Amino acid sequence: MRSLVFVLLGLISGADAARAQAWLTVADAEGRFQLEMPVPFDLPPAEVAPDGTVTFAYVHETPQLVLRFEVVDRNGATQTMPTADGWTWDSERIVQMSSHVVGRRTYRMVAIFPPELAGDALILHFMQSVRYHDDLN
Repeated sequence: MRSLVFVLLGLISGADAARAQAWLTVADAEGRFQLEMPVPFDLPPAEVAPDGTVTFAYVHETPQLVLRFEVVDRNGATQTMPTADGWTWDSERIVQMSSHVVGRRTYRMVAIFPPELAGDALILHFMQSVRYHDDLN
């Protein structure tokens, strides 16, 4: 019983930490996506590949955690293909990824963190915050 109480207290304190974090809702100008990013976050300059593919990202980074939402616009038409959603890990970090493909655009959410942060409320909030509006693509 005592361990159950400690687990519940841990879950409650984790949820409080996510609520105590400042968040900002971001979206693209066309309204194709919307998500919540923890503050502070960066919007590094867009990268343009030789084939015309443009990638930009919103990035929140701390010494223990990286949360990244990437948008990849391909120059040519692409087919909808399976994405590598899920988790990978080694002894030092876990990489959690989720992708959504619509036409020429791929949206990718990435969280990189140490194993002790698995299930953290901040990561869950970020990964569950994205909303896509496919009918606008």
